[in-house]
Amino acid sequence: MRQKLFKRNNGLLVSFLFLCGSVLSQSIEDLYVKMPDILNPTLSSQNRLELLEYHKAHQSDSTLNRFGNQVYLVLMDTLNEHIVVKNTATSTFDMKLNYTTDSVPYIGIIRTVCAPVCHSIVEFYDTAWNAIPLQFSMPKAIEWLDGKRINPDIIDSGWLKKTLDISFIGLSFGSDNNIITAKNNSLDFLSAVDRKIIRPFITDKIFSYKLKNRMWVQEP
Repeated sequence: MRQKLFKRNNGLLVSFLFLCGSVLSQSIEDLYVKMPDILNPTLSSQNRLELLEYHKAHQSDSTLNRFGNQVYLVLMDTLNEHIVVKNTATSTFDMKLNYTTDSVPYIGIIRTVCAPVCHSIVEFYDTAWNAIPLQFSMPKAIEWLDGKRINPDIIDSGWLKKTLDISFIGLSFGSDNNIITAKNNSLDFLSAVDRKIIRPFITDKIFSYKLKNRMWVQEP
């Protein structure tokens, strides 16, 4: 009896380890093709498969989406587990497979819409496509304001801060593991007059964030 129970438990353990191993071994290509359609509504699983297969066969880097519009594969980096697809003329889908410091895999998805100013949102999932809370605080346009350049006798700092109250930030995944970069697009939202006035006080710095203890921390 004990021997039967041992064999049964051992078999369950092997099955569990195999399941874990198969989940952990999923490539970015597998995850992209098999992801729930609701996370990428313009492309069916078949559309996504065709896009990658055309690319691998050196035939094309584009396919048609559900609505008959052209979709372009911007990046397929199998080494760094990173895919970027231009889903429509105004939207981009950026997906990367990363690993936490304790070697747990997770998927990051950045959606960027340019209408006309580009702005991004970011979401995180485990490899079973459950949303996970990796806290990322979107930076504000005001964070790119260089206070050292402001002369209060020439320009009203209060007006500057109020004008930059609305933020348009573009995000992307870095080539390294657990890196997100942020670019300030907010000046593109301003009138030509306001943009000319404010431009000298805004830095062009690309902010970089690193995942530490399941929170995204801005690097110096």
